[in-house]
Amino acid sequence: MSEAEERQHALLSPSSAWTWITCKASTAAQLGQPDDSSEYADEGTAAHELAKWCLDAGNDATAYIGRIITVGEREFEVDDEMAGFVQTYVDGVRERVEAYKLAGATVEMFVEQRLSIEHITGEKGAKGTSDCVLIACFADGHTEICVIDLKYGRGVAVDATNNYQGLMYAAAAVEEHSDFYSFRTVLIVIHQPRLSEKPSEWSLPIADLVDFVEKTAKPAAEQAMLYVESVDFAPLALSDFNPGEKQCKFCKAKAVCPALAAHVEETISMDFDQIPLSTLGDAVHMLDNDRLGVIYESLDLIDGWMKAVRGRIEVELLAGNAVPGVKLVAGRKGARKWSSTDEAETLLKSMRLKQDEMYTFKVISPTQAEKLLAKESPRRWKKVEALVTQADGKPSVAPEHDKRPALVIEPAVDEFEVVAAEDDGGDLV
Repeated sequence: MSEAEERQHALLSPSSAWTWITCKASTAAQLGQPDDSSEYADEGTAAHELAKWCLDAGNDATAYIGRIITVGEREFEVDDEMAGFVQTYVDGVRERVEAYKLAGATVEMFVEQRLSIEHITGEKGAKGTSDCVLIACFADGHTEICVIDLKYGRGVAVDATNNYQGLMYAAAAVEEHSDFYSFRTVLIVIHQPRLSEKPSEWSLPIADLVDFVEKTAKPAAEQAMLYVESVDFAPLALSDFNPGEKQCKFCKAKAVCPALAAHVEETISMDFDQIPLSTLGDAVHMLDNDRLGVIYESLDLIDGWMKAVRGRIEVELLAGNAVPGVKLVAGRKGARKWSSTDEAETLLKSMRLKQDEMYTFKVISPTQAEKLLAKESPRRWKKVEALVTQADGKPSVAPEHDKRPALVIEPAVDEFEVVAAEDDGGDLV
């Protein structure tokens, strides 16, 4: 089940836990707001479906290349890229199961398990769906519950440490299986294969999970539901909100949230207050690197808000509601395609076109070649592997706290020597 479907069943869902725990008025503010899923979110849902097929059937992702996965009104074809990234996650789950078994544990695996969160949020019938839950029972009586989450996005890296969504799923999984097991430890694992082959992990004792539920999640849920129940007759105040980049990122109300708009305006003002524009007469100095660094800290918040506002305006216009100053226009036409591939093939054959004129062929991808050769013929695969190349990731800007190591870039050196002043070039005449 997709996160969009999950939210239809739970106002206080695990996937939005950071938002409703951090900003107590956010849930009430989102009531009645449009919830149009983006293409990126739907692509993530398709990737989760592919991962489920693999784990349930014991297949590799390459077995499904060419299959179509429908999410809402969108269709996604499983291609080599999706199969490769999903396989990284699938391999990670399988390797973890094998590691538990090698350590002497018996393991149970639950894929896409629906878990009740009613005991945490108080919302009747509320549930969430965990991508994968592993229960490892060791001979000494130690039992660990491992909650594994697949993040298919390539944007901001997600850390498992103090991850509210992971904690919510872990608490729900413990509640689900507590009649049969007595857990000592919890392991939260987040795979984000489009950013890193190595997952983020965080282990904690069961007592810390209980503390999170009792001292953080439950009080926040109670407060959020109070606002939901009273919003119709008690308008929300700016002080009820706690806008910020992380909690506003996936909030449905951020495009029309007055608290976020005020926060963005205040943030911009504060940033530029820290950027004294030194002047001398009419001369203005261009921004230096120190000033650019100050501005960078607010770019994601501002950019996210701007995109949300643009998206909301589009929703309003498509619904026939006027927005002063803007209008809808026809976009660029889509790529041309056959209305019927079979009819096109028959017609082209009747025109006596040659096979190489009618069809295009390409060599299978390295991922598909590895699937065919690596296990059955390692020596042949080794020869093929020698022809495989992989481009390095392009440099991208990230904040200093990002866990990836900084690239060392050498300043460009001028290849041309400066001509000495006393050399008048007379020898060249």
